[in-house]
Amino acid sequence: MENIKPKIAIVTFTDDRDVGVSNPEVEKMLQSRQQVLKDFLTGNGIEVADLLAVGSEGKKGWYGIRNITDIERALKISRNTNFDAVIIGAWTWSPPMLIMDFVRKINKPFMYYTENDPLSGNLSQFSAACSSLMEWGVNRYALLNERNFGNKDDMLKWIRAVSAISRMRESAMLLWGGTYAVKMEQLQDDVPRLKSFLIRDIISEDQYILVNRAEKIIKSSPGRIKDFIRWTVKNGLKINYDNKMVSEESLSKQIALLLAARDRLNEYSSENICGVSIKCQPEIYFEYGVDACTLPAFLPFPVNEEGKQKVYPTVCEGDIKGLLTSMILHNLNPGVPPAFGDLVSTEDDHIEFANCGAGSLFWAANSNNAPEALENTVAMPNIHGCSGASFSYCGKSYPEITVARLTRIKGRYYLQYGKGRELDTKQFLGRKLGKDFDRHLGSAWGKVTVDLGIKAENFVKAIGANHLSATLGDFTAELEIFCRYAEIETVRLDSDTELEKFYKNIRKTGS
Repeated sequence: MENIKPKIAIVTFTDDRDVGVSNPEVEKMLQSRQQVLKDFLTGNGIEVADLLAVGSEGKKGWYGIRNITDIERALKISRNTNFDAVIIGAWTWSPPMLIMDFVRKINKPFMYYTENDPLSGNLSQFSAACSSLMEWGVNRYALLNERNFGNKDDMLKWIRAVSAISRMRESAMLLWGGTYAVKMEQLQDDVPRLKSFLIRDIISEDQYILVNRAEKIIKSSPGRIKDFIRWTVKNGLKINYDNKMVSEESLSKQIALLLAARDRLNEYSSENICGVSIKCQPEIYFEYGVDACTLPAFLPFPVNEEGKQKVYPTVCEGDIKGLLTSMILHNLNPGVPPAFGDLVSTEDDHIEFANCGAGSLFWAANSNNAPEALENTVAMPNIHGCSGASFSYCGKSYPEITVARLTRIKGRYYLQYGKGRELDTKQFLGRKLGKDFDRHLGSAWGKVTVDLGIKAENFVKAIGANHLSATLGDFTAELEIFCRYAEIETVRLDSDTELEKFYKNIRKTGS
């Protein structure tokens, strides 16, 4: 599991008058509330930057920020600290203009937090400051002014969302082979625009670099390939050789492609690449002669034959919006490599998606443990390409799952997302398909089945692509917050009403 901790700054303000409600006891209360907030955040795995962690020199016993000089002290700490957002504690009266000036200079997402306390006057300060920020509107964050009245669960959701968008804007994605596989227009996108608001860079390079390096590994470092195969088999992977699609030669070429990709990503370490795509068809699976299914199977998994590795959400066919969706989900939920796949079937009780050869092996057992995942996976002949194994598994049941898809209509971005439950794919589809289970389209692939509680007709009419991404747990609140800050419109995939409204409006307005 990757240790990607959100980083949040905390600060509080006090009265600027030498007489009145502020006194040493109030300042002790402010410090105590600040410490309680800090302890709560660190106890929930959040890294905290305390912007009041300065000496008492010049403050004459005051703890909270009470003037411009104090703001400059806090900003000095902030300039030397990397953090995603700020939580301002409202515990006593302080002049709204102080908060406004701080928000103007910090220019980061912030939450204004307080709890009901009839003895402190904090509600008056809370409402005065937030309304002043909205009237002033010096930046986007002043207008958004996220307000929280004692709901710490919502605070954690907000932190996950704003931290995810902060990481997205500092990250890059790598497209091997570029985009637009098999003439699917929805895979392409407006790269300069995406770089203006959602991601730092989108890098493309030819797939030949992987093919060339794979050939060198086969010739000069065959031991690396053997080590990888030994590791997979030792951890339970079953390999169904048929000497046509899955042979020792074809599997070695597939593994060499994976090792070449890992080597190349290590060389790109300074670019902060956090997601990749392999176009694969037709250049890799026809010209090179094998499917590249080892990449979407093993790159989004936290261990390999050498030990721990970075998880890279991985998609196929140069699907830019599909990769962005997977990266968003992974930033919200770093412990779960996101699922990604083609839509295979849907009825009112399920949606099945299965990538055309492989998805993250995590989903074979809902586990980052290699023996648990690999013993539930079979390398078997793929139905695509000249040769190559697919990595087949059936997703396990889980009470909550979040599915999502970023889509674009006439240049306007929408995130379609919803919460459902993951079904035990083998049991569910086995009952539904019977003897045809091993013959249906996704039988050789890694597949996940979910129930969103909606009508299949509404889903089919509204879905914005043939690919879907998913993570375990309910992250719908975080996605709504993420989209609000990214200025992306939203559509709930778990609501028949929203799906019907979306489909009707798109057809009616054409926008």
